[in-house]
Amino acid sequence: MKKVLFLSLLFLQQFLFAQAPDFAVTTNQGEVFVLSETLNNGQFVLIDFLATWCGPCAEGVPEFSEIYHDFGCNQSDLVVLSISLDGSDYDTQVFHNLYQGDHPIVSGVDGGGSHVHEAYEVTSLPFYVLIDTSGVILYEGTSAATYATLHTLLLENGIQQDYCPAIDFTQSLDFHNGWNLLSKRVVTENESMEDLFADISTDLVILKDAAGNVFWPSFNLNTIGNYDNTKGYLAKFSNDVSVNWTGLLMSSEFVIPLDLGWNIMPYYATESINSTLYFSSISSQVIIVKDEVGNVYLPDYNFNNIGALQHGKAYYIKVSEAVNFQY
Repeated sequence: MKKVLFLSLLFLQQFLFAQAPDFAVTTNQGEVFVLSETLNNGQFVLIDFLATWCGPCAEGVPEFSEIYHDFGCNQSDLVVLSISLDGSDYDTQVFHNLYQGDHPIVSGVDGGGSHVHEAYEVTSLPFYVLIDTSGVILYEGTSAATYATLHTLLLENGIQQDYCPAIDFTQSLDFHNGWNLLSKRVVTENESMEDLFADISTDLVILKDAAGNVFWPSFNLNTIGNYDNTKGYLAKFSNDVSVNWTGLLMSSEFVIPLDLGWNIMPYYATESINSTLYFSSISSQVIIVKDEVGNVYLPDYNFNNIGALQHGKAYYIKVSEAVNFQY
């Protein structure tokens, strides 16, 4: 028995202190990650190999996200990355959201994660790897790591904690001729309606909030005031138009207050999430959710033909009581 255990541990740690195999993957947010390029930038890399069906992997997701935030959000000495064995981008993002993960993750199918599992000969999940800037594997772990374990490991290898820097993000949105329900997920330097829609003001016929207040450029009328990021808006355009907004990316955990009755609700998640899952925390208060073309989600009837929600869109929502929503 001792001999079998020794051989198993030896097999699992065959890459320890060896050169890490290089690889390139694409995260769920569409960012290409190349290991060698990251190491050449002078950053350590901590990888969490997982699968969406793995219970212990799920337990480690929020701990890994804490490490991500406490060590600079991949903008300092450390890059943190989860790589799934299975799943599409959508599948792995649902898994990631369900277990409060907000660090970068790579799906097994769409992102190329399964190939990295093969390259590192991962046979047990979860599996953690720490790689130094020269490409040497400093650590391999074969059980769900706690925040304390990972924190100690990083400090012992000279990696210092750091704050997440504020990073500008550009959101590009397309609006079609006619009525659009819209929202944005960046906070710009100037949140006035006039500034936000300056580039497309001649194409914007009218913009309304749920209370009936309007921004009407051709009449120089604005009873809404500045853009309110807790709300969505209904806008009519005379042509197909595009807009780019640059600012600080809003957290998907932003609290949205919903009034009794009808609201126009913004959507902040960085990926598409099925509406049934997205509204699960307030399903008992939701009477109906509608998109701009009339598709609906009716929790009481277990009916949903909206499907996945889209960033840049907003949704009509009627609730039975005032409630604060947070995904």
